[in-house]
Amino acid sequence: MKKNIIILIIAVVLITIFQAYAQTETIAILDFSNNCILEKEKYASLSPGLAEIMITELSAIKTLKFVERQKINELIKEMQLAQAGFVSEETGVQVGKLIGAKYLIFGSYMVFSKKVRVDVRIVEVETGLTIKAEQVTNKVKKMFDIIKELNGKILEDLDIKLTKNDKKILNANDTSTEVIELFSQGLEYEEAHDVNKAKQLYKKAFMLDKNFKPVRKRLRAILIEEKSRNK
Repeated sequence: MKKNIIILIIAVVLITIFQAYAQTETIAILDFSNNCILEKEKYASLSPGLAEIMITELSAIKTLKFVERQKINELIKEMQLAQAGFVSEETGVQVGKLIGAKYLIFGSYMVFSKKVRVDVRIVEVETGLTIKAEQVTNKVKKMFDIIKELNGKILEDLDIKLTKNDKKILNANDTSTEVIELFSQGLEYEEAHDVNKAKQLYKKAFMLDKNFKPVRKRLRAILIEEKSRNK
């Protein structure tokens, strides 16, 4: 009897693990297109920054799995698929299939008159069809509110069921546009292999908001790498 109970418990645990794995959605978020007409260079760093922030925030949801941006960009670079920093939808779908993503998220932004509009499209990799498009416009100083609102729309569009803890984590986060800009600039320098400049910008952002997860994540990675090299 005791043996049968143990077997039953193990079976239930295995089924639970399998169901959790089966429900996991793999998503790739590509760097956002900079559609600014004025001050295009000023806001250029938001291209990788917005994508990285969204990935970090949404990664808190256990039923979602995100492909690292670095992996996507390395593959695009190796295949020489990007033209003038722009990745077409057809190219994105091709990359999505190679990295095993179920969905791709394309994004773009435009800053105008102290406001910013951010658009996202969710594309199903298997069919190449856009299953949903969303946009949010708000004041530049409300940048993180835009990110949170878009994240909420993406989760709803993908019919992702959130636990109370998921909702608590997503709603708890907040930061200023200054922190977002500093982080985005740091990320741009880091990916251009200017780690010292990146670290300076990350530290400035960290001093303004010690709880901003994307900054903590990148600073930790740099410090670990430096410690590894100094051994």
